Amino acid sequence: MVDASSIVSSVAGFAPAFILLYFTLKDYTYPEVEKPFFDDRRVFMFFAFGIIIGMVIFAFESWGRQVSGEETIVILVLLFAVMESSMKLVILNLPRFQRKVDTAFLGIALGLGIAATYTFATVYTSLLAVEEPGAFEYIAFSLIGLQLVLLQGATTAYIAIGVVRGKIIPYFSEALLTQLGYNLLMIPFFTEAEPWNYLGIAAASAVVVYSYYKLVTLSLPVLIKDAKKLVKPAAS
Repeated sequence: MVDASSIVSSVAGFAPAFILLYFTLKDYTYPEVEKPFFDDRRVFMFFAFGIIIGMVIFAFESWGRQVSGEETIVILVLLFAVMESSMKLVILNLPRFQRKVDTAFLGIALGLGIAATYTFATVYTSLLAVEEPGAFEYIAFSLIGLQLVLLQGATTAYIAIGVVRGKIIPYFSEALLTQLGYNLLMIPFFTEAEPWNYLGIAAASAVVVYSYYKLVTLSLPVLIKDAKKLVKPAAS
């Protein structure tokens, strides 16, 4: 049965992911550039793969929350951040993706695919936990959904850029610290620790907005500028 919660959750997860995918990649493919930096088919394949991975991550983390208590929540969110970042690194650091510029764009697609389903499932289950969700709850959880899309897109892209540059540790560390910071700042919200929950949401929002802004205005353009020195030709 399709209800308001499922519609809001779908829009919160998939709409920002598709919009960000388009606006982040559009300047690096035809007709903006004569020679695209990536194959559109591979980008959408990685986005679809990310959709599957997003559900796997959500299922695992849901199980983890069920078997743990509030006293272990800090440890839990730290482990989740390490697990997510490590999974992305394992996928993107395969030999076929190393030192190839299109890996950065595949990483963005992978991260936004993960974000789409992970956000959908997170928002939907959160709304189900509210007895009678109204406009406030729909808007609040949709904003949190946007946070998650920005977070997953940026952190996966940073890991991918590290693989392209052959500097995995600094870029993986940046992605991991961003994920850890976001997770820790959101603890007051999910534990209903007022008034820290509102401060946590504001700070977490600043973290993810800055992270994605840095990706599209600095990290990605500089990578493309340096591409000829850094990478092998993209796979056909």
